[in-house]
Amino acid sequence: MTKEERLKVYAEATEIWGIVGQYDQCIEEMAELTVAISKFKRKVLHNEYAGQTEVEDNLIEEIADVFICIEEMTNLFGEERVKKAIEEKMIKFKNEIVEMKKINKN
Repeated sequence: MTKEERLKVYAEATEIWGIVGQYDQCIEEMAELTVAISKFKRKVLHNEYAGQTEVEDNLIEEIADVFICIEEMTNLFGEERVKKAIEEKMIKFKNEIVEMKKINKN
């Protein structure tokens, strides 16, 4: 599906469920991603869910759901505004990494 097609789907979803419904859906999807990450972490660190490939599959599904929500919210609030905020955050993140490397050398 192209980006343009996805944007049309988001517009239709907003028409049907309203903007507040879309905000709520994003909140729900992010919560589900939190749970999926937690389960995956327990699988990796503590060998819980041993042999259950669906834990990783579920994590990937939830990442996709949140990606969709991020794209939808980015469209609602303006792609340029979001890109600018990402750029600012990445500069800050990079600087934090540089500082941590300096600390770790000591």
